[in-house]
Amino acid sequence: MLSNCGLLTKLPSEIGELINLRHFDLSETNIEGMPIGINRLKDLRSLTTFFVVKHGGARISELRDLSCLGGALSILNLQNIVNATDALEANLKDKKDIENLVFFWDPSAIVGNSDNQTRVLEWLHPHNKLKRLTIGYYCGEKFPNWLGDSSFMNLVSLEIKNCSSCSSMPSLGQLKSLKCLRIVKMDGVRKVGMEFCRNGSGPSFKPFGSLVTLVFEEMLDWEEWDCSGVEFPCLKELGIIKCPKLKGDIPKHLPHLRKLEITKCGQLPSIDQLWLDKFKDVMPRKIPMELPHLHSLVELCLVDCPYLIELPPVLHNLISLKRLVIKKCPSLSSVSEMELPSMLEFLKIKKCKRLESLPEGMMQNNDRLRSLIIKGCSSLRSFPRVSSLEYLQIRNCGKVELSLPQEIMMHNSYPSLTALEIKNSCDSLTLFPLGSFTKLENLLLIKYANLEAIHIPDELHRVDLTSLQVIGIWNCPNMVSFPQGGLPTPNLRMLLIGNCKKLKSLPQQMHTLNTSLQDLTIVECPEIDSFPQGGLPTSLSLLYISNCYKLMQRRMEWGLQTLPSLRKLEIVDRDEEGKLESFPEKWLLPSTLSFVGIYGFPNLKSLDNMGLHNLNSLETLEIQGCTMLKSFPKQGLPSSLSCLKIRNCPLLKKRCQRDKGKEWPKIFHILSIVLEEDESFKEVILS
Repeated sequence: MLSNCGLLTKLPSEIGELINLRHFDLSETNIEGMPIGINRLKDLRSLTTFFVVKHGGARISELRDLSCLGGALSILNLQNIVNATDALEANLKDKKDIENLVFFWDPSAIVGNSDNQTRVLEWLHPHNKLKRLTIGYYCGEKFPNWLGDSSFMNLVSLEIKNCSSCSSMPSLGQLKSLKCLRIVKMDGVRKVGMEFCRNGSGPSFKPFGSLVTLVFEEMLDWEEWDCSGVEFPCLKELGIIKCPKLKGDIPKHLPHLRKLEITKCGQLPSIDQLWLDKFKDVMPRKIPMELPHLHSLVELCLVDCPYLIELPPVLHNLISLKRLVIKKCPSLSSVSEMELPSMLEFLKIKKCKRLESLPEGMMQNNDRLRSLIIKGCSSLRSFPRVSSLEYLQIRNCGKVELSLPQEIMMHNSYPSLTALEIKNSCDSLTLFPLGSFTKLENLLLIKYANLEAIHIPDELHRVDLTSLQVIGIWNCPNMVSFPQGGLPTPNLRMLLIGNCKKLKSLPQQMHTLNTSLQDLTIVECPEIDSFPQGGLPTSLSLLYISNCYKLMQRRMEWGLQTLPSLRKLEIVDRDEEGKLESFPEKWLLPSTLSFVGIYGFPNLKSLDNMGLHNLNSLETLEIQGCTMLKSFPKQGLPSSLSCLKIRNCPLLKKRCQRDKGKEWPKIFHILSIVLEEDESFKEVILS
């Protein structure tokens, strides 16, 4: 098993002596070639990869003797086959147990003889029991006759990509079991004609009888698709992506289509016009008013439609539609008459910069919408309250206002909402009305520029917030306070607070109101100087504190010894003016800790034995960016320690070298020692 050995470039020449080898995994390696004699591994059942070289290694013909091969096989660097008869001698046609084949040429290689490459692929004819085939960077000018032959009764997946020398598509319609077909970056193809489907078959022949997924992607010179009269009776997903020159028709008879994606195809008509073929203008201002063929559609994406001005009410006729995505439609300004389809569960609107509102009437026929995502709609001011909504995400919509009139601030406005994320939005809202979201489980407020406080009105001081489990407040520069009296969230598990420059204190009564809290993170809150009166909840197991300078100055008042569940403590202190030279002090850290991380501390010179000696449960100690740190305590580190990680501590790293460093006698007993200078260099010492 040599998989994921990224530095491995060569196999030993004696590999052929392993005659009893059954499985050989070379995936995710950089092997440059196979050693001569690989054909002696006659009992080999699986070989993930065969690397072809021109000289100095095994030729592909050595595969001939590996008659037991099965499963998946990738043959790479096929341009190195000098004599095409070697491909014939590989005898893939008789290897009936191979189910998945990948043929790849090197895209950076210069191939002079395209005829030779054509013969190579012709003679790599696989057994007709093959199930999956991928062909990439093929250098020949035409595809072999066997590709698409009806004898391949088991072939279910075919991908052809980056075959730029081919000007025509292979005939694939006769592959009766084919379910997934992907055609990518065929730069030489300008027209996909009827030969793609029929290959001389009579008019009664029905091509692609099992095809479920069909994708064309990055066909930059493709101009025409002749598909008149072609039926795709089982097709559920059709994707045409980045085909900028394609114009005209796409198939119309798609009775089972569930997902249609057309992206960056500037010459095609609007997405629904493709179904009805009634509008000759390639830039219509509206989606057509009839959608009779789309009753099975489950997902609809409208992406990069620059001339789409409005969505008509006819969308509610899509009776099976569950997901609707509207993205990068800069002219879309109105959905005033739109009713959401009755089955719609997911709605995402992104980068529609002229859109000003989503009307209340859009929910008239829908009580199933679960997820609403609105991003980058800078003109949007309002959207309806949706009682069925479970997930709401609003990003980069500065003008939008939460639908929370003053008269309903006293009760639950979103009775089903469990997750809410607001990022760089809702500029007019300064008080976040937490009491209006009684079913929330996750709340995330990011870059909320004008947020001043999390608010629960006095009238709701007994509000039920038992569902809330995660609160994250990040980059809210004007955030000053939490609700008076604390957060009534008995099941809160995680509280993350970061870069709130004006916040002066954590929520009150945490030790009694937040008795389920396990994870507390405080980052870049320079005005917080202490934990709340009564201390932190005894349930806390992880504490992360970063660059909270006033809080660090009063660290001996933290009371961590009263936290019986605390297992992980990470502290970041990058105060250049700080005078802390020794850390941690006696009785600062509780004996329950199994992980301690010390990061930054620019003036730290030594670790204090009095603060470490009682940590008899400590398993991992991580020290990072302590550039002045030279030594460990004279008494050494706790005997329970099994992992020591040191990163960007140049003085300490030098003194921790195996057998010769001055600190080595103090740490040699530790099972795993990791010394890192940066992301690119890591030294691991296993004692």
